[in-house]
Amino acid sequence: MCDSSSDAPCSGSQPTIDPTKYERKRVPGMCVKCKVAKPNVTIRRSLYCKECFVRTCIVKFRTATNRSRKSTTTPRTKLMVALSGGPSSSAMLSMMADFQRMHIKGTAAQPLYDDVVAGHVDESALFPEVKESLIADIAESAGVKFMSAKLEGIFADNGEASAFAKTVDEAAGVSQEVKDRIYARLVKSGANISSKERLKAFFAGLTTDTDREEMLDVLKSLLLVRLARKEECGVLLMGDSGTRIATKIVSLASRGRGFSLPFEVGAESTWFSDVAVYRPMRDFIMKEIGFFNRWTAQKTVVVPTFTTAAPARASIGRLTEAFVVGLDQDFSSTVSTIGRTMQKLEPQKRARDALPCLLCGLPVEHNAQEWKSRLTVNRSSDAAALPYPSRSTDPTDRCSENNGQTAADVTRLLCYSCQSIVHSAAPGTVFPGANASSYRNSHEDLRRQIEMFFIDNDE
Repeated sequence: MCDSSSDAPCSGSQPTIDPTKYERKRVPGMCVKCKVAKPNVTIRRSLYCKECFVRTCIVKFRTATNRSRKSTTTPRTKLMVALSGGPSSSAMLSMMADFQRMHIKGTAAQPLYDDVVAGHVDESALFPEVKESLIADIAESAGVKFMSAKLEGIFADNGEASAFAKTVDEAAGVSQEVKDRIYARLVKSGANISSKERLKAFFAGLTTDTDREEMLDVLKSLLLVRLARKEECGVLLMGDSGTRIATKIVSLASRGRGFSLPFEVGAESTWFSDVAVYRPMRDFIMKEIGFFNRWTAQKTVVVPTFTTAAPARASIGRLTEAFVVGLDQDFSSTVSTIGRTMQKLEPQKRARDALPCLLCGLPVEHNAQEWKSRLTVNRSSDAAALPYPSRSTDPTDRCSENNGQTAADVTRLLCYSCQSIVHSAAPGTVFPGANASSYRNSHEDLRRQIEMFFIDNDE
């Protein structure tokens, strides 16, 4: 046995390891990677030369891509890269195309995916200054197929009730001043108004730039998922950078989207059962993406929005962006800390099993309407006049029975954030109902499934 009173080490004990032995030693004033070249850029207080920085970005992207592929059970399938033409999506498309070609030319000759497609949403109906031809050139230079969907296509006539109009059910004694319930009627695309005109009228009916920005993001996400399904792509890559994700986390939570937050900004989202959504650019800050595009000569396009060149207080998104970016300049770990904190959040089981929102398609919290009612101040006379919907009566049945002409209470079919948007919109505003037909068809499918168990009167 060892003598505890002796200062000499035991002969059978393990030798003490110097904790600084395996640390990465840095050469002052030199690149943190190669340690021989002078640095060209500083990222999070680390110095990089041009060559090492580009190589580090590529390795970081491929690591994130492989991690996402291994964490899900999605089989090898076609991949769609969401391309807006901005810096982040252009860099993502370039690195993904190179990664795909590297596997094809490798010894195993086993590509990551069957094919890579660039998916784009054409916003020229709202922002005609965007040059769509330049965005197509970005996909062509990357050597991938380019597919585009027009933003007004969300109102396209597909033979079904694909939109709903905000209205007031006068028979129920509800006035326009009451904000606790949302009454709407299903509408079909008419020949007297084009999809582009309906899109412009929809955004004109929204009262704030915050609502317009949120709905623009919602519509683009829905169209990208729809485009991925059309092209039979099982995976969709979104180009949200770490800076963008940190901004969205704060702004979405402030607008009441905390219930669906893991699906909107998570590294991997499987909310859409047939399309897995990955965000491999989440570890990049905008400064990294800017220098990568500059040193690799990537083409980019300026993508405007409703608050472009507007002051920081123009919308919640702009205000949050100014706050996060300004804080990150003084504390370089701000963006990464917000992102890592978000990755610890897991979707609740009831969120996975929840019904999709009629407007945005994301999960609806069961008690969202009750929670909003407790936070809303109304006159007692108006509150007493509100009819409480019965669980035995489905509001979608009322719409289907009257061919979409009867107003129905759709409050429980909307998430908290979408309820706020519809509440503040002008009466008569026609909203795109991403799941308007699915709610009605779900009852018809259920009846067909149990029809065989019905007993006829003759038996």
